[in-house]
Amino acid sequence: MLKMLTTQLTGKFQQIQEKEALAIEDAARALAQAIIGDGSIYVKGFEEMVAIEAEMIDGKETLPRCRRYEPHTALTSIDRVIVASRFADHEEAIAIMKEAQEQGAQVITLSAVNTNDDPLYKQADFPIDTQVTEPLLPFDMERICFPSAMAGLYSYYAIYVTAKEILSEYE
Repeated sequence: MLKMLTTQLTGKFQQIQEKEALAIEDAARALAQAIIGDGSIYVKGFEEMVAIEAEMIDGKETLPRCRRYEPHTALTSIDRVIVASRFADHEEAIAIMKEAQEQGAQVITLSAVNTNDDPLYKQADFPIDTQVTEPLLPFDMERICFPSAMAGLYSYYAIYVTAKEILSEYE
């Protein structure tokens, strides 16, 4: 079972790498612009995706000026907001995205897309599909292992390392 899990996770990470490479690079550029321009990076995770929030704020390697997004945060056009949710139709996440965009901030979303009409995918400035829409492993008469947080963290780290590469060009 462990080998199957490893194979399935590797497959999901490869899907993100292949299908979301351009979106990841664009999101990283947006974060680098905010950092260079003295903007702030806000993050809000929902349910298990709060792991991304914890990693960005409290992790060993963080980007400059990362903050937790609080409701009604005053934003500017140089600020960026990362919203992470299991699926791209999460109502609270959509509300935050709209609030941020109304203030001129650009929004990066990390969530699984069920349809191209999902609001976080369709309306975000930089949507990244985490590719996890169902459990990965068969077990008895059900499927188990829904690693949305792992896929979200992988997506975040893909953005992080790309942003670090971009920022190194300006040092």
